[in-house]
Amino acid sequence: MRYIFKNYSGEEKTVAKNYSSLVVLQGLNYVLPLLIIPFLERQLGLEKFGLVMLAQYLMAFCVAATDFGFNVTATREISILKNQKGDYSTLYFKVFWARLILLLIVFMLLCLIVFTVPRFKVEWHIYLLSYGAVMGQTLLPDWFFLGIEKMKFLTIVNVGAKILFTLLLFLFISSPADYHYVPIFNSIGFMTAGLFMFIVSMKYVSWQWPNFKDSSLFYKESFQVYISNISSQLSYAANGLILGIFAGDAVVGIYSAFDKLIIAVRKMFLPFYHAMYPYLARKSFYEKKGTMKKLIPTVTIFGCIVFLLILFVGEWVVNLIYENIEIHQNVYLFKWMGLITLFTGLSSLFHSLYAPARKLFDQRMYMMLISGIFNISLSLIIVPYFQLQGTVIAAISTELLLLFIAAYFYRKDQLNG
Repeated sequence: MRYIFKNYSGEEKTVAKNYSSLVVLQGLNYVLPLLIIPFLERQLGLEKFGLVMLAQYLMAFCVAATDFGFNVTATREISILKNQKGDYSTLYFKVFWARLILLLIVFMLLCLIVFTVPRFKVEWHIYLLSYGAVMGQTLLPDWFFLGIEKMKFLTIVNVGAKILFTLLLFLFISSPADYHYVPIFNSIGFMTAGLFMFIVSMKYVSWQWPNFKDSSLFYKESFQVYISNISSQLSYAANGLILGIFAGDAVVGIYSAFDKLIIAVRKMFLPFYHAMYPYLARKSFYEKKGTMKKLIPTVTIFGCIVFLLILFVGEWVVNLIYENIEIHQNVYLFKWMGLITLFTGLSSLFHSLYAPARKLFDQRMYMMLISGIFNISLSLIIVPYFQLQGTVIAAISTELLLLFIAAYFYRKDQLNG
């Protein structure tokens, strides 16, 4: 590994090392779904599998709500403090205490939803047990380690937690009656990583009690990202939730079988974007512009290759890893969902890398809000009639719209910059 990095110097070496660490973690995110999702589909059956996946879609909203956009704003501010050799403590604990308060508020809201909506009340314990993953994600200071550009140890801990979760599943789940273990083990994995990395982060900061003075601008920018992230979940988690309401757990199971594979593939771009973000945030406008001109054609070509692979070998992959005949009968939908990987790779380049690096938080908010509202509106119109097919149409259409909007804002910024 040292031999690989010796040709790099300074910031380039840091980016390369962080990217390598994130690639290892993302590689695990490719492999594990190929093991876990088919295993759960076989052991739990389509209905119980769909139920635990429905709970995970709901938890995605909760994670976005408790983060409050700090994954973007705090990472950027920490990277600037690192460059200035400043103290991290004040910013760290502004984020830490705010997230703990949000964790409590979101839990109360979750309880309200679970115990008042009949669709969720029947299996209320699954949703509350799943909240442990949100607790672990709230404690996990991944934003901090991204900001200080020390991803190696964070990657090791995350990998360990994911392997622990996987082993527990394979050891203890053998029938549909064991479905309640899935949220328990998932929570154990997230809590283990969150607590461990929180303890490690304490060596970089000095303890501080809540102090929110002189934080209005930081929280305002974070709120804009927060709205963006919540809106983004309207383009992801809402698909599974709306489908579950109108079509039932079994159909959610079919959609999740495809969606989890697509998510694993679409996330292939994130390690690079995450590694580049602190670096790009410190650069001038013209340096950012030059970097983007190089990235856009590369991401486009790579995304096209991935889509073609899914189109031509997707059926073989699905038939290989899943046993359920209903999943096999709907494999054509999985092929077309491959378009999502192409659209997401490009739109994320604009809204997850360029816009935050340029502090275009309001533009990013508009992008995500428009696409999120569009997704929910379209889903509510077509899913009651077309069910699974309607959800897939809504998901693809939303990602295409987001790409057009992101490209528009990017072009506008380039002309005005």
